Amino acid sequence: MLQLYSTLIMHADFDAFFASVEQALDPNLAGRPVIVGGRETDRSVVASASYEARALGVKTAMPLSQAKRLCPRAVFLRGSHKRYTAASQAAFSVFDRYTPTVQSASLDEGYLDFTHCARLYAWEQKCLEHAVDWQTVAEQIKNEVKQQTGVNVSIGIGSNKLVAKIATTLAKPNGIVQVWPGYEAAFVAPLPVGAIPGIGSRTAEILGTFNVKTVDQLTRLSRDLLVRTFGTYGRVLYSAARGIGSVVLPPPERPKSISRETTFEADTDDPTTIEGMLYYLLERAAHQMRSIGLRARSVSVRVRYSDFQTLAKSKRLDQPTHLDVELYRTVLHLLERVHIRRMRLRLVGVTLSQLSEARSYQEDLFNPSDYAAHRDLLESVDRIRNRYGFGSVIAGRALNLMKDHARDSGGFQLRTPALTR
Repeated sequence: MLQLYSTLIMHADFDAFFASVEQALDPNLAGRPVIVGGRETDRSVVASASYEARALGVKTAMPLSQAKRLCPRAVFLRGSHKRYTAASQAAFSVFDRYTPTVQSASLDEGYLDFTHCARLYAWEQKCLEHAVDWQTVAEQIKNEVKQQTGVNVSIGIGSNKLVAKIATTLAKPNGIVQVWPGYEAAFVAPLPVGAIPGIGSRTAEILGTFNVKTVDQLTRLSRDLLVRTFGTYGRVLYSAARGIGSVVLPPPERPKSISRETTFEADTDDPTTIEGMLYYLLERAAHQMRSIGLRARSVSVRVRYSDFQTLAKSKRLDQPTHLDVELYRTVLHLLERVHIRRMRLRLVGVTLSQLSEARSYQEDLFNPSDYAAHRDLLESVDRIRNRYGFGSVIAGRALNLMKDHARDSGGFQLRTPALTR
């Protein structure tokens, strides 16, 4: 006899999310191979590929030039994070109607905890609590998401997040896979170790030295050996190999960090372009930070050179701030520390971290009016942008981007908008 679920979790994952949103919005793309990440001539990578493109070998993170060779008739799009965010919000609104406990894992996937909802659905289905047909509930969710967004979603059902996520992978595309309680270990045992979330090529390579190719073989390694080999992650592997995973947690009260980055249209060493882009990315990050009432104590700048070498530096501020002018001063200081090679840059990014609530602020003794002036100015700019769109105001060194970048109410149209918020 099957055991009852002590916890019941669904993992919902959109199928080829960016590409599917584009196909839903443009009927002419239905049934055609669609690749999101850039134009076919861009030196970028695939952010999302429709299943028509995947059938020809196109994969996420593949260079666009390679994708073009595999799928010459594909439609290449740069995408729009704004459209994808809208579709994600519509889908998560559906999730929220089915259970109050929803944890977002990313823009295109989330976990739904139904542990304490069994009686409600038993009453709706006119059955006993332990006899709820959860696949029917999952099918209803899929249908509503499809109606609201035009995008298919696959769902895995299990007793923990690990099993539910793996089940979703097997459910793709557009399916449902349920793992009954008590069968978690048997479910994961025959799978390759790479099926466990978090195991990449390097971890799989190390496990291969122990002649471990499947999850069942992984269970033969002791916890001590795994910890000696992988550190604390070894404990996660030991549990995962037995189908043991975590439960859904409530969303954090505030984010740990806010970051923005983008790839240039063409590699550049032009200081005005680099500084302008960093200013714009900082504005985007700081705008979101202020919208949730936070300040940053640490700033990081990340650059990637033409040869793909990546450098990053961080600096801790004397006190938390939410003012663009103070944050950008630190950004320029960090840029000097990372832009140290005579080579063009391919990518730049900014991260604000060590976030805390905006409380009292210690003004500069010798410039007591600066803070109030900058604060009042930013409050006015934020109000305008919240009403008319971020692109309604172009300020500071972001003005340097106007000669080479088109913009609309949402802001500048960057090369990788699907990956840049």
